[in-house]
Amino acid sequence: MAGWEELSEGNIYIGDRLVNDVAPKDRNISMVFQSYALYPHMNVFDNIAFPLKIRHVNKGEIQKRVREAADTLEIGGLLDRKPK
Repeated sequence: MAGWEELSEGNIYIGDRLVNDVAPKDRNISMVFQSYALYPHMNVFDNIAFPLKIRHVNKGEIQKRVREAADTLEIGGLLDRKPK
């Protein structure tokens, strides 16, 4: 689904949408690696916001979504720190 492998047979559906011929970058999905991959030069806020920024989500919406995620994860006090 994320484009790491070529489809050899069958169909890929996300919800009820057939995405065989949709480029992986346009499938509107994400993935989380088991071994986390964080950008050490960016703070926690910017690491969380990065996927939204590359999708050109407006800054106000990015602020809102990152804050909501941070609240859910109870890491609001860590958003200005670098990951380590």
